[in-house]
Amino acid sequence: MKHIVISLLSLSVLLGCSKADLPKPKPQPKLMLDKGSLVLVGGALAGSNAEIYQRFIALAGGELQARIAVIPAASGQPVKYFKQFQADMVRYGLDEDQMSLFPVAVADDKNTADVDESTWRRGATDTQLAGHLSQYTAVWFLGGDQLNITATLAPNGIKSVLLQAIWDVYQRGGVIGGTSAGAAMMSEVMIAAGDSWGALTKGTTDTYHGIQDQENGPLLLAQGLGFFPHAIIDQHFDRKARFGRLIVATELSKVHFPMGFGIDENTALVYTAQDNSAQVIGAGAVTAIDVTHAKRIDNPKGYHIENVRLSVMQGGDRYNFDTEQFVANPLKSATVGHEYLNLAKPIVSGVFSRNSRLKDMLTFDLVDNKGSSEVVSYLHQGSGVGFTLRFVQDEHTTGYWQYLDGMLDSGSAFGVRLDIIPTEFSITPLTAASQELVEKPQ
Repeated sequence: MKHIVISLLSLSVLLGCSKADLPKPKPQPKLMLDKGSLVLVGGALAGSNAEIYQRFIALAGGELQARIAVIPAASGQPVKYFKQFQADMVRYGLDEDQMSLFPVAVADDKNTADVDESTWRRGATDTQLAGHLSQYTAVWFLGGDQLNITATLAPNGIKSVLLQAIWDVYQRGGVIGGTSAGAAMMSEVMIAAGDSWGALTKGTTDTYHGIQDQENGPLLLAQGLGFFPHAIIDQHFDRKARFGRLIVATELSKVHFPMGFGIDENTALVYTAQDNSAQVIGAGAVTAIDVTHAKRIDNPKGYHIENVRLSVMQGGDRYNFDTEQFVANPLKSATVGHEYLNLAKPIVSGVFSRNSRLKDMLTFDLVDNKGSSEVVSYLHQGSGVGFTLRFVQDEHTTGYWQYLDGMLDSGSAFGVRLDIIPTEFSITPLTAASQELVEKPQ
């Protein structure tokens, strides 16, 4: 059997090398941290996002010391996306040979005629490959299907030798990062599929038919790799409106994991074990969901839960797991008592809303608006049972705001209450251009 570590400096050569051709062992690098760090990216990481790339490089030991092993198990095109990641890292000061593609995959990429990636299924059990990780300061997981990551690195829940080697990198102070699927697998409880509507109306499933199930249907939970010890992770969060499925996932896992962190695209949650805290960097937000004091109510009409707490972090905001406190970027100013808006009934109606995204609705229409202490939205598919989503600012809610990047707003909303109430909707079209929506709370 051939054992390979692929560096793009010599990709065509190393794809056919033998054990004897592997690079000579080098002295184990001395890392900067006493414990490891995690960089969890919500997907769609832009090559121009200097903040995230530079933070990952710094945690990996800096431009001169960083050596990054790339695990492509989730991806259907591992070589293509490795090259893209490598080019982005070179843009921020690394040399090409500071990154290596480790052969771990589940299916062949038909776009690489000279490589059969399906033979990489055994990569995670290769002891020589695992031993080679002792020379690395960082591991990066490409995006794709998170179930492929767990199937290769921890089949049937059993830790492979390569996974143990990745843990060793983390335990000696290295950084583990990943985007999309590479972030989803970081938690102990892993969200594998489903959307918010499916989770709220159909509950959970134990079947999986492929990556399309991640966009639609009931919630599928699976065993993750457990690098992030505190909560459940979700990704592509605000764009794909996944906070409903994350609420269901945390409520089902409430005994051990009552918190969830939903990470927006082009955004990272950076966790440092040394101080047991996490910081949000990048273009979007991370939404924290806490069901510790939430109450699930039996309701034959659908999923009914009250007193869920939502917190929107962005622009350098932090969460400390020891103190269980959200800490706004010190450059931000408090909005409560200094609100910008004064709107009695903010319009929340999907694409016609002024602030249609969750993070903007909570930071602008609610906590930075003295005219209203609640915002109400609806989830439905025409006539029939749907849900009323009632977001409330109460005595536990705080907000912050600042321009942090030119004239780009960066708001924070901590401790917003959310009640999800099953509701029957009846829609009667009046003309081709207008509809009447009648709400009938159960």
